[in-house]
Amino acid sequence: MSTESDTQNRILQSAEDVFYQRGYEGARMQEIADGAGINKALLHYYFRSKDRLFNAVFAAAVARLMPPVFATLASDEPLQEKVRAFVDSYFDTVQKYPFLPGFVVHEMHRNPGRFSDIIGTKNLLALERLQRELDEGADRGEFRRMDAVQFLLNLLSLSAFPFVAARAMQAITGRTDAEYRRALDERRALVPVWIAELLKPSTAS
Repeated sequence: MSTESDTQNRILQSAEDVFYQRGYEGARMQEIADGAGINKALLHYYFRSKDRLFNAVFAAAVARLMPPVFATLASDEPLQEKVRAFVDSYFDTVQKYPFLPGFVVHEMHRNPGRFSDIIGTKNLLALERLQRELDEGADRGEFRRMDAVQFLLNLLSLSAFPFVAARAMQAITGRTDAEYRRALDERRALVPVWIAELLKPSTAS
């Protein structure tokens, strides 16, 4: 016989599957209940409302995607090594949960306040430390001068866009799922190379 904890976990797993693929508006509580193997009344007993269930799923999605990835940038490794770790962590997570980035991005735009509330409690990144690393590297002649925000925008966009836009890119390029997965595997190796090129100091006199 299922315990309350088992039932709640089954509900959350089913809700993840439905919300990740359909978003808030497209999700139906009956479909979530069916996926969890319970009736709709029991679903409401545990989570009261669609909003409450969605909030739990969205908070878990952000926690799954953001803190582990950004933790790589807080290590004491050289910046180039941290970039490789960031890319590996992001690609590993998203390949395990392929609908995750699109879901998070869509809901960030639908309800930016909720995302800000969740992220505000995570202390994801010490931006000043990252800027100091970039500045010190530039002082040593290893990097070009670069704002930390611009560095992050480059790193995030190069890593995230291929997953967020996967279906569109497959339609545009005519790639099958297997072919696109191979392209993503290639990109995992290429992103750190591209970031290294962006960081190279200018040779202009």
